Amino acid sequence: SQPFQLDADRYEMVSLGQEVLSPYSKADADGQPLHRLPGRTGQPLPYLGYAPGAYLGRVTELILKEAGTPIHLERVYETDMAEGLKAMALEGHGVAFLPHSAVKKELRSRRLVSAAPSDVDALQMTMDVRAYREKPTGKEAPKGTAQALWTYLQTQAGSC
Repeated sequence: SQPFQLDADRYEMVSLGQEVLSPYSKADADGQPLHRLPGRTGQPLPYLGYAPGAYLGRVTELILKEAGTPIHLERVYETDMAEGLKAMALEGHGVAFLPHSAVKKELRSRRLVSAAPSDVDALQMTMDVRAYREKPTGKEAPKGTAQALWTYLQTQAGSC
């Protein structure tokens, strides 16, 4: 499930793909996460979180709520941007929930690793990436660059 839905009667939607949001930490010298979830009572893990109102913050909250096990985190930093959280995670400052596409290079080089325990699959969410627009209501079809972009997105989505 996703924490944000638009009224299908009012908005058109094109699916652009999927993205997985998961927890990551800097790797130690042995390739293990410096910070591994779930943390412990009395010793919460440093948490690099999204600022209030950020969409990925709402997704992260949903992941933590549905975790099935208590997760012990203490927020030490927040920003709206995944790239800011990634930079802090790369410095070893805590656990950050990041889109897989944003960390592919760091995962390949082992600079970041999964912070999820190996026996817990619930600490990630696959999100649908979508483009929306308000349905045209006038007698004339939408024109111009915006319509050209929408047509292109529909064509590309249909060819995937």
